[in-house]
This record gives sequence, C-alpha cells and structure tokens, in this order.
Amino acid sequence: MLSNSPLGRVARLPHLASLKHKDFRYTWLATLLSSAGMWMFLVAANWLAFERSESSAWVGITTFAAMLPFLIASPIAGVLADRMNRRNMAALSFGGEALAVGSLTVVVFTGHIQLWHLAVVAFVSGVFRTTAEPSVQALITNQVPRADLLNAITLNAMTRHGARLFGLLAGAPLLAVDAVGANGVLVMSASVYVLGTLAILRCTTVSRGDAIPGQTAVKGLLEGLSFIYRNQTIALFILLVAFHCALVMSFDSILPIFSKEQLGATDGSIFGYLVMGFGAGSMIGTLIIAGIRDEKLKGQMLLWTGVASGLAPVVFAFMGHFAPALLLASLMGASQATFMAITNAYVLSITPDRLRGRVISLYTLHAGGVMAFANLGYGFLADYISSPLIFIVTGLIFLVFVVSLMGGQPILRRVCKTGQVSPIAEPAPA
Repeated sequence: MLSNSPLGRVARLPHLASLKHKDFRYTWLATLLSSAGMWMFLVAANWLAFERSESSAWVGITTFAAMLPFLIASPIAGVLADRMNRRNMAALSFGGEALAVGSLTVVVFTGHIQLWHLAVVAFVSGVFRTTAEPSVQALITNQVPRADLLNAITLNAMTRHGARLFGLLAGAPLLAVDAVGANGVLVMSASVYVLGTLAILRCTTVSRGDAIPGQTAVKGLLEGLSFIYRNQTIALFILLVAFHCALVMSFDSILPIFSKEQLGATDGSIFGYLVMGFGAGSMIGTLIIAGIRDEKLKGQMLLWTGVASGLAPVVFAFMGHFAPALLLASLMGASQATFMAITNAYVLSITPDRLRGRVISLYTLHAGGVMAFANLGYGFLADYISSPLIFIVTGLIFLVFVVSLMGGQPILRRVCKTGQVSPIAEPAPA
C-alpha cells in the first residue's frame, strides 16, 4: 500500500484506484514505456517508408507487417500465457522488442537501410508485442482485487493508447530536426523499451493459468476458441471490436499522405503531432472511464463512444488546417480508445482466469488481424483515391453498423441500457 506521500494521495483518486497496488504499478509503468517505444518506432519507420518510397503503399506494407503477428501469433501467445509465468513472458517480450529496434537502428546509422528492412523489423517487433499482450493482461487480473479490476484494465488500456502521446512528446518535434530525424527517434525507441523491460522485472507476482495435465497446446487453443464462440456475449463483443478496428482504427497507413496532401506537411513532424493528438485524446477518454463506477453509465458509454467513433473520422476528413485536424485527431482517440477499453473490460471480467490468456489473445487476434489487412488495403488505396474519402466512407459504414447492432441485438441492447452482462459459467476442462 502507498503511504501519505503525494503519489499515495494521487493513487487514492477513484480514477487511479488500482495504482495503490505495488505490482500493478510496475506492470502499468512497463506497459506505458513499452507502448511508448512501440509508437516511437512505428512513426519513425512509417515516415522513413513514406519518405524513401514516396508512396503510401510502403507505409501500408510496414504497418501490415507490424500488425500481422496479431493474426498469426496471437493464438500461440495466449496458450503460452496460460502455461508459463506471465511476468517472465512479458519481460522476454519487451526485451525482444528492444533488441529488434536496436538492430534496425544500427542498420540505419550505417547507411544500409532498405525498405524491406523496415517491414522485417516491424514484423519481428510485432511478434514480441503480440506475445506480451495476453501475458500482461492476464497478469493484471492477479495483481488487484476484483473491486479494482475494471479500473486496472482500463488504466492498462490507457497506457497502450496514451503512449502515442508520451512516446511522441519528444519524438514528434525531433522528426523535424535534420540532425536527429527518424534515426534519433529510433534510438529513443530502443532505449524506452529497455526501461520497460527493467520495470516489469521489478514485479514479483507469480501468475500462470491452471494448465490441465496432458493437455497439448493445440487442445488448449481449441478450448479457448470453443469458449469464445459458444458464448454469445463474448462473441458479440469481439464482432464489435473487429468491425471497429477494420473501419475506423486502421488509419496509420494513410496518415502520412493525409498530412502531406491535406495539411501541407513537408516533414514527419505534423504526422507525429497527429498521432500525439490521438494519444492525448485516448489517454483522457480512458482516464475518465476508469473513474466511472456506475455500471449503467458504462453501458451507455459503450453506445455513445461507438457512435462517436464513426462520426469523428468523417469530420476529420474535412479538416484542411493543422489545428482543427489535431483537435479532431484527439476526439478520434478519445472515442476509439474508450470504446476498446470498455469492450476489453467486459470480456476480461466475465472470463475465467484459467482461460484469460487465450481469450484475450483471440480478442487481440480479431482486433490486430483485421487492422493489419485494413491498413495494407487503405495504404494501397490512398495512392489512387483521396485519403479523406477513405475516412468518410469507413466512418459512415461503422456508424450504421454499430447503431444497427446495438439497437437490434438483445444482449447488446441490455448492456447499453443497464451496463450488465450475464455471468458465464466455467466450462468443463477439455
């Protein structure tokens, strides 16, 4: 427990309730640092790809490579998170990301960088990131009491989304400095990854799923898949997340060309500032949600953040000046991150601990997997049609989808009205 220090008084705020638990604080800090390192890397790599190729297609390829592991590695990562020490898995993953980005930094400074190098390192880094995700989220459920669980899940989501702000607070301005540029931001990225690894190693929680004797990895994976698709509530949340990620969150590959053609950018700084704006909005939105204890209000927020997630990119598309575009990027971040945090909290709160690693990895598979292909497609598409049109069409499609599904599906309609989800019985071990 924290003392009466300034940090202790801050942690007693309802929005930060779970920070009073020491091991959660280390895990939270590690996630914040590693996520900041990830966004430093992605922005630097995407700008290098755009600058060297003068095409949005290569930005799409690099983003696709970074997100593809969520599709192909998530199932295995979930099985490992339920069979091994979750803290150790997270530490190995964060350390692996530091090594991958550090290796790319060396190649960049020696002058031998090629476009395919960016894609390869983005993929390798994505594999480590995918491995860390279920381990960290399942670890958190063992670090706080149930009363603080939703708060802890939401604060953890805040680190992932808000890291766009923290990661680029120094990085974005440096992209405009010729003596530093993307090369220097890569150095910062690798350094922050190392700090994240050291932070998670300070955590002492021993957490692993209850592995069933004799159960193979394949059977464990199939058990997780069966649990998801046999439980309509979780399946509906994952369907919402998949469409949300495919239609309104897959803009990373078209932001560079949008910043150049719509906002008149001549270097990567405006692109970086837009990502920062998204991160600032994400952080504020998730922090507000973290302090909400009223279940009915959380259910209502699920609906309204879904609606806002569809509307914000439509308005963003019409922004022709930097200041209003930055404001809309912040609103996009607030609505999208809050929507994701609420769905994530609902899924984790009704999933048995024995299956949490696998369930959250499959949740991540549906989110990151569709984002990978959507970013690839939008990146190529933006070379032929205007990027604002992509924002408009995808935003409107999601708006119609989310209103129709939440208004017409009984389970989701009940969640939106009451904030309550039906409990899910523990399945019999396979």
